[in-house]
Amino acid sequence: MPKYITRLPRARTIGGAARLKTDKIYLPNGALSGLSIDIHTSTGKTARGRTPRGVLIYRGCPIRGVDWEVRHEFADGTVVEGWHEHLWDDRHGRQVGVAFAPPWAMDNDLETLFERVCQHWHIQVGSRYQQRLREADRGSDGND
Repeated sequence: MPKYITRLPRARTIGGAARLKTDKIYLPNGALSGLSIDIHTSTGKTARGRTPRGVLIYRGCPIRGVDWEVRHEFADGTVVEGWHEHLWDDRHGRQVGVAFAPPWAMDNDLETLFERVCQHWHIQVGSRYQQRLREADRGSDGND
């Protein structure tokens, strides 16, 4: 089901980390979904610390996440190098994952990661009315 946010959040420094966070993700009917997104990077000196990470949260509990490691071994036996997505489950917690191949050259940019995870998790940027207008503009109605 497509969801939307009304605008991109502004980057802020919170607790020593650069962070983009939105707490209001809406369903198509305008109701709050209970979801939020937190994209962050620490100010640490390691490459992993500077690489942004993103988490999709449902009512305070993380349910999906995207991050980068040279090599990540998951509890279910999956091994992923580089960008990967964590998929939470009751048995393994966050230790289930799949490769995440972002279609862009990563330059440690919070805004780019925010936009890509929104696309990946079917969250549109803009109001439900703006999205309907954009969708209607894609095709021709014969009045050209």
